[in-house]
Amino acid sequence: MGDVAALKAKVAELEAELTKASGAKASGELWASPMTTCSRRAIAACIEAGVEFKFVPIHLPKVEHKLPEFVAINPNGKVPAWRDSEGFNLFESRAIARHVAEGSSLIPPTAKARALMEQWLWVDEGTFKPAVMPILYMKVIKKAPLDEGKVAQCRTELEPILDQMEAALTASGLDYLACDTFTLADLTYCCYFQLFPPAGLSDLLEPRPTLAAWVARCLARPSWQATLALDFIEERKLPEDPLGREKPWSP
Repeated sequence: MGDVAALKAKVAELEAELTKASGAKASGELWASPMTTCSRRAIAACIEAGVEFKFVPIHLPKVEHKLPEFVAINPNGKVPAWRDSEGFNLFESRAIARHVAEGSSLIPPTAKARALMEQWLWVDEGTFKPAVMPILYMKVIKKAPLDEGKVAQCRTELEPILDQMEAALTASGLDYLACDTFTLADLTYCCYFQLFPPAGLSDLLEPRPTLAAWVARCLARPSWQATLALDFIEERKLPEDPLGREKPWSP
C-alpha cells in the first residue's frame, strides 16, 4: 500500500510539473467585490498570474451576492466566486487563487518551496486571519461595534505571528516567504497589510524591520496596485452583464 501511495504522489507531482511546463493557465469569470479582503486576494492572483478573466462586480450593500445567479456559483452567497466556460464553479478566495496560479510564478518551482508556500497559506487561514480580521471589522470595515478590549486581545494574538514572519524572513535572507520570488505565500497577506494603517496597526511593524520591508515590497507589486486602482472593472467587463444591470458597478 505504501508503494502505491508513493507512486500516486509521484504521479501527482509530475502532473504538476507538466502543468507548469506547458504554461497552461486558467480562464474564466471572477464574480467579486473589488472592495473586500478576500475578493482582492482573488483579483490580485488573477492579475499576477496573467490569466484571461472577465470581471463581474458584485455590490454587497445591494445584496447582489444573494441573487440566484450568484448563489448558483457559490451556494454560500459570499464573494468571490469563479466560473469558467466549461461550467466549472469554484468558491473560497484561497482556492480560486490556487487555481488561477497554476502554471505561473506564483507557485514555486521546487517541492520544498511549495511546502513553505502551503505552510504560510495555512498560517494565514489558521492564525493570522482569526487574529487580524476582528480588528479590521471593528476599525475599518465597520461590521462590528468597537470593543477596545477585543482589539487589545487580537493585537496580543497577532504579535507572535508577526514575530514568526520576521524571524523566517531574517533567517532565510530571501525577499519573500517561500523562495526568492513573489508567490501565493506573500500575495495572500496583501489584503490585510493594506489595511494596517487605517486599523491603527502600523506600529506593529516598527520593531520588525525585515517584515516591514517585505510588506512594502508586496504592496508595491504592480498586480496589487492594479487591484487597488479598479481599472480592471471596466477593462474586463463582459459584453452583457449576467445580472442584467445597466451599470454593473455603481457604488
